[in-house]
Amino acid sequence: MNSGGLGAWLGAGKGELREGDVAFKGGLGRRGEARGEVREVGKVVAGAGSVPGTHGVDFLDLNEVPFDINEEPGILPPNYFTQLLDEAIDESPQPPVNTHAPVVNVEPAATNTYTGPFVAPTDTTSIAQDGNEDEASSQPNDPHVGMRYDTLEGAKEHYNAHAARKGFSVKVNSNRRSTITGEKQKQQFTCNKFRRPRKDDGGAELQVDVGPIPDSVSEDEADIENTELASVVADLAAQVRKEKAPKKHKRENIVHTFCKAQMVVKLIDGRWEVIHFVPEHNHPLIHKPSLTKYLRSHQGMPKEEKEFVKNLHNTNLTAGKMMEIMSEFYGSELLVPYTTKTITNYCATLTREETKDGDLAKVVSYFVELKEEKDPDFYFRLKLDDEDRVENIFWVDGAARKAYAEAYHDCVSFDATYLTNKYSMPFAPFIGINKHGQSIMLGCGFVKQELATSYDWLFESFLIAMNGLAPDNIITDQDGAMAVSIGRLFPSSVHRNCRWHIMQNAQLKCGPTLGRNPGLAEDFNDCIDFSFSPEEFEAKWALFVGKWPVVGGANSYFTTLYANRAKWVPCYFKHRFFPFLQSTQRSEGFNAILKRYTNPNKSILHFVKQYEKLQTHVLVKEGGNDYRTDCLELTPWSPFPVEEHAFKVYCRDIYLRFRNEFELIGRYNVLPFGCNFYKLEPNRGWCAKYGTRTYLVTANKEEGTYYCECSKMDRDGILCCHILKIFTHLGVDEIPDRYILKRWTQGALSGYVPAAVAEQPDVMPPESQVQLRHANLNMGFTKLARIASRTDAATAIVNKHLRAAATEISHLNKSLKKKKPVSAVPSTSAPDQPTKPRDPAKTTTKGRTKEHRTVSALELHPKKKVQCHTCGSFEHNSATCKLRFL
Repeated sequence: MNSGGLGAWLGAGKGELREGDVAFKGGLGRRGEARGEVREVGKVVAGAGSVPGTHGVDFLDLNEVPFDINEEPGILPPNYFTQLLDEAIDESPQPPVNTHAPVVNVEPAATNTYTGPFVAPTDTTSIAQDGNEDEASSQPNDPHVGMRYDTLEGAKEHYNAHAARKGFSVKVNSNRRSTITGEKQKQQFTCNKFRRPRKDDGGAELQVDVGPIPDSVSEDEADIENTELASVVADLAAQVRKEKAPKKHKRENIVHTFCKAQMVVKLIDGRWEVIHFVPEHNHPLIHKPSLTKYLRSHQGMPKEEKEFVKNLHNTNLTAGKMMEIMSEFYGSELLVPYTTKTITNYCATLTREETKDGDLAKVVSYFVELKEEKDPDFYFRLKLDDEDRVENIFWVDGAARKAYAEAYHDCVSFDATYLTNKYSMPFAPFIGINKHGQSIMLGCGFVKQELATSYDWLFESFLIAMNGLAPDNIITDQDGAMAVSIGRLFPSSVHRNCRWHIMQNAQLKCGPTLGRNPGLAEDFNDCIDFSFSPEEFEAKWALFVGKWPVVGGANSYFTTLYANRAKWVPCYFKHRFFPFLQSTQRSEGFNAILKRYTNPNKSILHFVKQYEKLQTHVLVKEGGNDYRTDCLELTPWSPFPVEEHAFKVYCRDIYLRFRNEFELIGRYNVLPFGCNFYKLEPNRGWCAKYGTRTYLVTANKEEGTYYCECSKMDRDGILCCHILKIFTHLGVDEIPDRYILKRWTQGALSGYVPAAVAEQPDVMPPESQVQLRHANLNMGFTKLARIASRTDAATAIVNKHLRAAATEISHLNKSLKKKKPVSAVPSTSAPDQPTKPRDPAKTTTKGRTKEHRTVSALELHPKKKVQCHTCGSFEHNSATCKLRFL
């Protein structure tokens, strides 16, 4: 018979299947399309399928005929198919009775109730409760024919809970919808091994036969044959490449066994009733509870734990660290009902959801919302290219703008060497120093290219944000583009290069010279560190070159260092304010902290949010230092009144720096050197940070003026040990006001607290309280489970109380449930943007782009040539050799 004849012998319940007749096997797919295959009856038993003449009804796929697996498949009587079709089109009001199916409870059980798992049912997924709701059954009910559920989701959860106890995974299979309303009326849940086993092709590969090759030929014939052979090989290679099957992914697939275990529910009188249930499986089940989390339908994560993991994700924790935390809550990683891969996938989903409308578009929306709702003084700026892709971006919060304008514009560290993101845009922060000596961020940005034009735009944005106030002093690395841009945009600023980077380069380039000449490094460092004026440096350098002729050559790197001396030698900046630094260590240290908050794989939106958290962390730490300064006492190092005065006027961390300096006064002896002049000689021949030299101090007690040639007051803003030694020698009990910088005191800034922080109470949000309670309850239940699991009696007690608690909490939730009025929330529309910014093009490689640097001859190695193992040629390898097809 043909495929269209299935309805004739199915609908009438008559007819006979003969050897050679064919029938359609399979049923309907997800969207109603026919699926299956035509096979000869007598060889394969046909199942229910698409039946003509039923007006396009999407039938429930009851899968294959549930014949006993111990019997040989054969021809079934027609009344089975008639009965199955009647059930599919609702002609039979009662569940079908099938003597050929496995053991199934076919009697109605409408009075049976299901209390559900140990979780109080909700309004949408609860299971019908007939009788006394307060009564808790002794064991959770397994599904059976006649069991009823309030919702389809409740039926799915119940069957999935049954599957978790038995050790298999559930798959939502075919369903039937109403032709009038389109709503589901039947749903089939099956074991995930319900499909037939896949056929294996044995890994057959394409074989190429080029015919026999003669044993011996003449030279002329060999030339002709070689030419023809090369042409044939080339054609065959092209053909093989064209006909080569696509590369298969190495995936691990589920081994299907044609399992018949299933549950079918039908919508009857507004409730879902089990009309068909097969509990038996034809494959081994998982009996180890710790392995059920690897099954597909049991890999979900509870809602509360998703929120908790989301918070952990926002703190830049790795999936492994998150699993360690969850293992502490559950008591062991074996008890966590999901894997680390599940956490990784969920975090990836969070990242995709966060930037699904565009990373930079979300960033702009976030900036606008931040400016309108939390920080009116927040400033940001973007630069777009011709395709509306973001090239550069800059932002700074209101607190940083205020702090910079009032006190912290005297010194800024700028560095663009930190991590690049997935757009290959280096991060460029402006780092300042607050009243406690801490690093603070005074604005930051991303630049697409490290060019002078990019830095011009970035520095221009910084000036706009700071109302045209350029930094007094700025320190950067040796980047030439930065130097050019700083000269154009910050002409009044004193620009200094990072000494640490310069000395590192000197060590690399001059290392062999320093190693072959003992004493050269000591003389070089003495010339750099202990020259207190440009004139003294010039004189020492001349003596240095004269003593070591090897450093005076035209090609010597020492000559390059000398040519750039005004950019990095300390004596050229002895009167400029660079407090407690000679390098970009502030930026480097800040970058190290920033790595704890984000990484290059995250979006810019995530980076911006983490930046805000970091700024809040700085404010919190500054508040802690304010408390230490105002409320805590500290035992002074000495009884001198000048130290007590410093303790009162300075912030605590600055006082500690002052005390470290004050402790060095015992290392010097005071020798009068004329009127108002004093020489200070080290009494032990050497003093830390100051070497072996003698220092000259000018002091006028009547006028309150003091000066030391080390110029520490100009450089760091606090007095040096030499002047403090004169204070103790002359009896000066207080530091003159002119030597107390306001930026190092508690009055450096007027009181400023962001509006959002000032208005927000110091209480945990309700959502966080729920997550915290959930985590604590998990730990408590885990401890109780360890004790109760030792005996059956203890386990029964805990189960009884858990079910009773679930029922009681269900009643409590119903009594507390109230309809909350929907309040109209005013929408804050973002200002009109000239163009919608697009994300920059992503880089093809991960992390930082490859940097080009000068490679020494010792690092240069000739590239090893690869030899083909087939023909011996060095022009290609064996994978691309044409002869490999022969």
